[in-house]
Amino acid sequence: MKVLFLTNIPSPYRIDFFNELGRYCDLTVWFEAKNEANREWKVEGLGDRFSYAFLPGFTIGLDRHVNWSILHALSREPFDVYIMGCYSSPTEMLAIGWLKRKKKKFILNSDGGFPATDRWLLRKLKTSLISSANLWLSSGSNCTRYLMEYGAKREQIVEYPLSSVKLEERELAALPEEERAALKQEIGLKETVILAIGQFIPRKGFDILLDAFGKMNRDGVSLLLIGGGPERVVYEEKIRDQGIPNVIIKDFMHKQELFRYWKLADVFVMPTRYDIWGLVLNEALTLGLPIVSTTMAGAAHDLIEEGGNGFLVPPDNVQELADRCTRLTDDAALRRAYGERSLQIAKRYRMERMVEKHIEVLNEWYKEGQG
Repeated sequence: MKVLFLTNIPSPYRIDFFNELGRYCDLTVWFEAKNEANREWKVEGLGDRFSYAFLPGFTIGLDRHVNWSILHALSREPFDVYIMGCYSSPTEMLAIGWLKRKKKKFILNSDGGFPATDRWLLRKLKTSLISSANLWLSSGSNCTRYLMEYGAKREQIVEYPLSSVKLEERELAALPEEERAALKQEIGLKETVILAIGQFIPRKGFDILLDAFGKMNRDGVSLLLIGGGPERVVYEEKIRDQGIPNVIIKDFMHKQELFRYWKLADVFVMPTRYDIWGLVLNEALTLGLPIVSTTMAGAAHDLIEEGGNGFLVPPDNVQELADRCTRLTDDAALRRAYGERSLQIAKRYRMERMVEKHIEVLNEWYKEGQG
């Protein structure tokens, strides 16, 4: 079974996924670019178990890739299964248009989204692109609602457990208590640690988290922000001007270094104003953390059980965010209970489960196409 997967860039979790998927089919991946202006990683294992190519082209802004070469590439090499990793870049639009003209069926794989109040023409374009697929792979309940809003048929939507996590047991093991205490002392962290990870950009909502943390006023609690980006100076000014104590800010880290800091956390917070998924929530689950997230993280609607392993709050609501964080930092027993539930939920969102669901769908799709 020859499978083509078109996607934007070689992010690490995608490479892990493609290498696992490539065990079960003849997989080719075409990337629209090597990186984007706001994202670049050290990627290991690229092409270990799949063929790949970077399509010639150029990028507009952060992530609008234009690869006219997609038309020649599609014409040159036939595949049994075509999977579009999204629909919104010019390259993906070109590919979908070509598939429709050639009357070739295709699968649209989506991480999610939130319906917007679109202008008429934009809504028409989205509906045309999304509804033209023959099958939809959805990351979860929020993504399914989004796809249906733009014309996908519910009976032809298959939800899969989106995962970014492929870790060995040794990587998941807690830090020895002495090492944990020494690292906290080195960084300057208090006894209880609230962790937030993401780019320092307005969309991530860390300004709101700082306001909420200032309201908490807990001497034994630290806030650790990790990510880096243009808003760092804004956060530092806010901390200074408002006299917010016990905040530590760290710039971007690669995976292995970052996991040491994950293991210092007692509570994970995602104050985002908009994330179609939010892979950091998968990682927080896997490490057994209680979570507070806004409702504007697509993953939160599947990974967080309100009052079970965490709390959902509206975006930009300082008081509710402060209240939920305070409940968790003040109650160690509650944190343990919520963390244990996170570990249970995490078992459903492992890389092998994600691959298994894709293979199940692809095998059925291929059989029907051959029949």
